[in-house]
Amino acid sequence: MNKQQFEEKLLVGTKIKIGRKYADEQGFKEGEIITLVNGTFEIDKGIEHAPSIWSESQKDFDSIYHLFGNDFEYFLDCVIIDN
Repeated sequence: MNKQQFEEKLLVGTKIKIGRKYADEQGFKEGEIITLVNGTFEIDKGIEHAPSIWSESQKDFDSIYHLFGNDFEYFLDCVIIDN
């Protein structure tokens, strides 16, 4: 998939199953299922929203770009679960 295709699929409410390779590299549990929510981020010009998960350890959101890279190069062996 290219960046645009990922952005079209990784929307608020999308569920993603974490793969072994991603889990090992990013500190998640293999098989864990995350659900994207509407994250809020402060930027120079105000507030921006993006599909995200809440990081309890950071007390902040991790957007799809933080999780998977700006070009989704870190999506690795994760799987989008059809609703």
